[in-house]
Amino acid sequence: MSTQTRSPWRDQSGIMKRETSARFSFLLGLPAVILAGAVELHTLTKAGLSAAGWLTLLVGLISASISAFLAIWGLLRYLEKHSTLIFIFYRLAMGVFLIVAVMAGWLQN
Repeated sequence: MSTQTRSPWRDQSGIMKRETSARFSFLLGLPAVILAGAVELHTLTKAGLSAAGWLTLLVGLISASISAFLAIWGLLRYLEKHSTLIFIFYRLAMGVFLIVAVMAGWLQN
């Protein structure tokens, strides 16, 4: 008898699937994004943003939401069939580049 509960989010070894893990991570970030947006809306309301400013904000919000949805959708489709190995290499390469850039004086803190 197994001590682990069977669940559709886990594979046979009990480890959470890649796409489920990514989806869970995105969902964990939603409260912070929503609250940050609410704070910004409150700030803009107090600042007296014009009608043109609100329209610009609305267009930006809609386009950012659509592009974010498409990016997350694409990433989840990618993770269904591929591993995260490419992201590990990317992070290592970016880390090495940033260390070299700071040491060479290309970037300043």
